Amino acid sequence: MSSENIQQQIQLYGQPLSERFGHVVAAYNITQRRLAEVLGLSAPMLSQLSSGRRIKIGNPAVYERLVMLEDSVGAQDTEAVLRRVEAAQPVLSTTQIRTGISTETDAVTALATVVPSGELERALIMLGEHTPVLSKVLSMAEDMSRRNRDAQG
Repeated sequence: MSSENIQQQIQLYGQPLSERFGHVVAAYNITQRRLAEVLGLSAPMLSQLSSGRRIKIGNPAVYERLVMLEDSVGAQDTEAVLRRVEAAQPVLSTTQIRTGISTETDAVTALATVVPSGELERALIMLGEHTPVLSKVLSMAEDMSRRNRDAQG
């Protein structure tokens, strides 16, 4: 494992891909080969990403499928989740992958507009780190809501 490559993965994805893949494999009780199928990767590519020989997931849809799996950990019907994610055709821009989500998204604006900041904060506390993408959206909406409230006086 190249420690420099692993450090770059941490900067890009928050933690090494080996840890993210390992968590999903354990949570869904699947093999790495099955994970590769669900993500839409070849098994050798998954291995290269896990070992740090490759740094980045090249296809945005593959990364989004990984996030979908992570967000659905704990679901009752894991096979249904795996089938749904495998069939998904998500599309993210490079900027969204790098930053997660942009502040200009409709979801962030809608939440900031209709959900009181206190509710957003409580939801964030309840979710903790179990749903990183949703938590980021809620956090951004809370920040936007607070800025709007402060600007109004």
